[in-house]
Amino acid sequence: MAQEMTPEARRSFLLSGTRTAILATTRPDGRPHAVPVCFVLDDDDVVFITNEHTVKAKAVLRDPRVTLVVDDETPPFAFVMVEGIAETSRRVADIDRFAPDIGDRYDGPEGVEDFVRFAKEELGLLVRVRPTKVLALDRVSEH
Repeated sequence: MAQEMTPEARRSFLLSGTRTAILATTRPDGRPHAVPVCFVLDDDDVVFITNEHTVKAKAVLRDPRVTLVVDDETPPFAFVMVEGIAETSRRVADIDRFAPDIGDRYDGPEGVEDFVRFAKEELGLLVRVRPTKVLALDRVSEH
């Protein structure tokens, strides 16, 4: 039977390995848009970096209501869904604060310097999702 994760289990799940989050937003005409993002946590906030000219960034800047889903595809399956409000920042200090952790998580220690440079030169928009609702279930396929 599916079990709700504790806050500690949810945090551990979200930070496990190189799982990406699927970010769901809406396009200007109302169509959904979903795309994977590399992320880290800051307390309960989900933080990622993107380029302001991407579909996801334009959607977040237009309507900050978003949903993120992170799942484990291995039986008995698990997932965390975060509904929230996205806040954006173009401050270099914010990029400098989070880019090393994102780079380390997804590229390893040898990729941190390159990712930080890429984040500042090519991306430049930090997105922080402040949760308004979280659903975190483990052992989803057990009856």
